Amino acid sequence: MVRATVGRLVARLREWWAVEDPEERIDGPGEGYLDPAYNGRYTAERELNRLAAAGEEADDAPDDRN
Repeated sequence: MVRATVGRLVARLREWWAVEDPEERIDGPGEGYLDPAYNGRYTAERELNRLAAAGEEADDAPDDRN
């Protein structure tokens, strides 16, 4: 009797937890999702590196003011 009750309980839990068709519940464009905070950090780092390189190029350029 206990075995049958536990079996029914497990069956109900599986039914409750199951997903009918996983493809139907996945919505979106199909592209990878990037966390804006994560992506923004590396975008900022790339921009800082670009600005630093531009600053170094400006420092290395000859002075044509004279």
